[in-house]
Amino acid sequence: MKNRIFKHSLIVGLVFVLAFSSMAATTTAQAKKINPSAIPMVIDSDTGVDDAAAIAYLLTRSDLVNILGITAVAGNTTVENAANNILLLLDTAQRTDIPVIVGAAGPLVLAPSQQGMYVHGPDGLWFTSYQFPRHDLSGLSHNAAGFLCSKAAAGVTLLALGPLTNIANAVVACPEQMKLYKIIWMGGAKAVSGEGNTPVSVFNPWYDPDAANIVLHAGLTITMVTSDAARTATIDPTIFDKIAAKGNALGKLIAPALKQYASLFATPTGRHGKLRVAMYDPATAVLAAHPDWITSQTGLVMVQTPDGVTRGQTVMGFSLGEHLSMLATDAELSAIAVQVYSVPNFDLYGALGPILYRQPDNADVVLTLDSNQIIKEWLTGVTK
Repeated sequence: MKNRIFKHSLIVGLVFVLAFSSMAATTTAQAKKINPSAIPMVIDSDTGVDDAAAIAYLLTRSDLVNILGITAVAGNTTVENAANNILLLLDTAQRTDIPVIVGAAGPLVLAPSQQGMYVHGPDGLWFTSYQFPRHDLSGLSHNAAGFLCSKAAAGVTLLALGPLTNIANAVVACPEQMKLYKIIWMGGAKAVSGEGNTPVSVFNPWYDPDAANIVLHAGLTITMVTSDAARTATIDPTIFDKIAAKGNALGKLIAPALKQYASLFATPTGRHGKLRVAMYDPATAVLAAHPDWITSQTGLVMVQTPDGVTRGQTVMGFSLGEHLSMLATDAELSAIAVQVYSVPNFDLYGALGPILYRQPDNADVVLTLDSNQIIKEWLTGVTK
């Protein structure tokens, strides 16, 4: 009897070792497939439905992107849910070699909002994560700012898919290192067109406007993929059923959440009024993986920080007139106008120059993109 028990234990032990070795080998193999010329990238995410769709795409494109780590931040859902959802994606992709760091649990100044539940459900993925065991987060680092500082280097892209709280904390901790990143942020809008948290603001800057204000005035290299651009990257919601049936493992994981998301937010589009749903974060992720697809214009961006109807509004200036209206008071511009007509040979541009130099342009702003190109590329990622 003892000998039988010993043999059984030995077999179980061998099975466990072989299984563990196989998992490790798979993870190592996945890591080795990364193209040496791929873009090194750190992702910061408040992992709701469209964030998960963005990360899923990037995890399949190791030929284009080398993910150095993913930091979780509160926004669409709690920071704990965001971290858990990231780990679920990494498990599915067999990429447990990628570090996950838990970051800020709420905005820098304002109270955390729970409005993301309307859009992403109580777990951030419309109950998808409830189908799996909850991850233990106690062993993860909770120093997102420190991680961001440690990975900052020339040539590294920092893809920000959520509120900028973690990044603002890193700016305070290591301002010079953060200047090394190329930051691509899904945030802000020139014109909100009804999809915002208020009539003039969209979610990411709305959730933590103080963080956005810090980051935008820190002298960083920032490309803003606005809602103006991302809202045009739309997809037929019926495709999510096809992804659920025939997509890859990541596609099948996120398809049910995307279907629920689309059932709430798809809108009639085009001449025939067919339903389409905007893919905000996936569009941004595709552009981050294909920076040569980005078309932008340099602008001055300011964020309204007080709580209220204008909270999180991103005011953007591109023309001379827009810049002046953002930087000068009425008293200053009125005084200059009087001098134009009262002072002989008045140097108008000499008077305006000091005003324009008060704040330089602080972002490259993406207002348009190629929707068909973006959606086709994203679909390739979640189906191949």
